[in-house]
Amino acid sequence: MACGVILAGALVRGFTGFGASLIWISGLTFLMDPDEAVPIIFCLEVIVSAQLLPACRKDVGWGSLRYLIAGVVVGMPVGAAVLLAVQPEPMRVFVAVVVLVSVVMLATGRKLPLGSGRPGTIGTGVASGLLNGSAASGGPPVIVFFMGSTDGMAVSRASLIAFFGITDIIGIVIVAVTGLLDGTALLRVLVLAPVMMIGAAIGARGFGFAKEETVRRAALILLAALAVVMIVTNL
Repeated sequence: MACGVILAGALVRGFTGFGASLIWISGLTFLMDPDEAVPIIFCLEVIVSAQLLPACRKDVGWGSLRYLIAGVVVGMPVGAAVLLAVQPEPMRVFVAVVVLVSVVMLATGRKLPLGSGRPGTIGTGVASGLLNGSAASGGPPVIVFFMGSTDGMAVSRASLIAFFGITDIIGIVIVAVTGLLDGTALLRVLVLAPVMMIGAAIGARGFGFAKEETVRRAALILLAALAVVMIVTNL
């Protein structure tokens, strides 16, 4: 069952550049405790980013990415502090509602120029870090940011692959320091990683053959579906 969950998420990740983590956490928590699943997901995310990035690194919007990461580093400690005062479930619902509104805007043709302003880019990173620290849901602001880019799906997908790879390395450091990344977790990563790599390769191959509008439509549908799942599970 775990291999099936990992394969499904990897197919989506390879095709769109995002979406694997929510699929993995939703499926794996039926099979194990969340504190067992999260270290596995962080490790698999880093591995899949390392697998996919070489083929698309020339498309990464590094100019925007460095400001996004800077914002995440600032926002995560603040988010962790917010977590002490606010329950994570309402925060996740709020994020999901914002994502749904953003999807509607993007589907109707509204675009955000990639890297149009340093303050806005850093602000997106801060929002991502804040939500990641407070609700473990830091992906949506950055996904919406790149999905609204005028630079095309290739840049959006490559930039998301790089972003999640970098931020998940930070996640691995955190779970290692807290003792959650133990021998059992590493053994599970070794077992699941080959399945994930096969799925990601198939998904990436599909991206190579698909039209940009098809990938964009699929990404928007996936983003909306993940937001709905986030709302339902947290209510």
